[in-house]
Amino acid sequence: MISLNKEKKLVDDYVVFDLETTGFDPKRAKIIEIGALKYRNNELIEELSILVNPCSPIPEVITMITGIDDELVSNAITIKEALPKFISFIEDLPLIAHNSSFDLSFIEENINNLGLPMITNKNIDTVSLARKYIKGVYNHKLETLKNYFRLTYSSHRSIEDCLTTNHVYQYCKSKAMVKN
Repeated sequence: MISLNKEKKLVDDYVVFDLETTGFDPKRAKIIEIGALKYRNNELIEELSILVNPCSPIPEVITMITGIDDELVSNAITIKEALPKFISFIEDLPLIAHNSSFDLSFIEENINNLGLPMITNKNIDTVSLARKYIKGVYNHKLETLKNYFRLTYSSHRSIEDCLTTNHVYQYCKSKAMVKN
């Protein structure tokens, strides 16, 4: 299982990633967007943004949240094409995500379904970091943290959520360095 491979130290070379999905259960729901930002020495060097055709209707509630509808993904590639692109993009870099177990459960389910080799990248969950280093918020959801930091990114689109997640990561890393 991917999510057991937690990174203990905070790193300078990494990939922040985020998925948009048609639901919460990786066995039934589908990935409809993959976003990833690659950082070297804490500097953004490359971006991956892929709309994914789930080959089934996107629930209306998901369209309301994400803005991704059936028409938007009608000519998009399928997960069979998208997942290898993502795996190639991340290389062996540590993965950073907000609530990483959710996103990684979808990656793992699709890797298994497609018969691809399991990824072994370390991962860092910014929810755990936020709980440790960000006080005075009523919860540690990404939307709440985005508002706390007064970030102007939109929400529930992969690249925008990656930018917010990276901001949270960098803030927490700076707090961790002060404590050490």
